[in-house]
Amino acid sequence: MESREEDALVQAAKRSPEAFAPLYERHFLAIFRFILRRARDKELTADLTQQTFLKAMLALPRYEPRGYPFKAFLYRIALNELKMHWRKRREVVIDMSYAEVRGLSEEMGLPGGDDDMRRLALAMGRLEEEKARLIELRYMDGMSFAELGAVLGIAEDAAKMRTHRVLATLRTYLAPRP
Repeated sequence: MESREEDALVQAAKRSPEAFAPLYERHFLAIFRFILRRARDKELTADLTQQTFLKAMLALPRYEPRGYPFKAFLYRIALNELKMHWRKRREVVIDMSYAEVRGLSEEMGLPGGDDDMRRLALAMGRLEEEKARLIELRYMDGMSFAELGAVLGIAEDAAKMRTHRVLATLRTYLAPRP
């Protein structure tokens, strides 16, 4: 979508809550899928998606684009909703499909056999929650560094640096022990 068109929709929604509907319709499916991939439960996903859009609508008067698309604002809220949900339940779920792990394993220079996939899954499990989420956003959701930066509220270069640092940590976890 053209950013001027989206900016116009945001400005209209700031003036009137009824005008939020086009933004909701435009981004609902992407946010729903984003949450579903992490929650793995449609009912929970529906609740968290509803909360995300409700919070977005309530926060809209204070929203400033700062060079990022509106969708990044929604992803950030969705990520916070997920974090609050898992924090309340005291658990973290990292669920990556074989194809997603395969893309990450290629980045890590692993041949991709079943044993390599198990080692990578164990290494991912050792990461702190924030670092694991960064890898999920990059490899599971296929976000560019610019998108990653927008969602995390950091510069694109910082997103690249953090990702490379997490990959370096994963490499140390995967290194053969003497």
